[in-house]
Amino acid sequence: MKLLNDIQHLTFITADMDRLIAFYERVFEARVTVDLEEDGLRHTFIEVGPHTVLHPFQVTGVEPPDPQPMFQRGRLDHFALNAASEEAFRELRRRVVTEGAGNGVVTDMGSLLSFGFADPDGGCHEVVWVKPGVPAGALLKRADWAMVEID
Repeated sequence: MKLLNDIQHLTFITADMDRLIAFYERVFEARVTVDLEEDGLRHTFIEVGPHTVLHPFQVTGVEPPDPQPMFQRGRLDHFALNAASEEAFRELRRRVVTEGAGNGVVTDMGSLLSFGFADPDGGCHEVVWVKPGVPAGALLKRADWAMVEID
């Protein structure tokens, strides 16, 4: 029996909710499904996929941490968004680069391709495309990852 489908939401802090929403709308065609202000905070649901919601909070007096290197970012290091297709992966890469939110470097990890992006608060995340027909076990060790050129 399968017990879970996906992650329902990811929660994090933002310094500017409107700026964050605009970024995810522009780059990922996300949509806000909930936007609430209560008890000195604002929080939203930003739907980035059919089963994936970002749930940022803007809290008076609380700022997001300064950007840190990978594995030094705290309890949640980063999240990866799953591109719907190879074509979508390429389009999202183009949008991230146009937005100035990433350099567009693509890493081939064996069973998937990945590129990074930074949100307006400096949160560093990824977009991945899982190669069809390639088993997850084909994920290469980090030492075998390769930077690849794509159009």
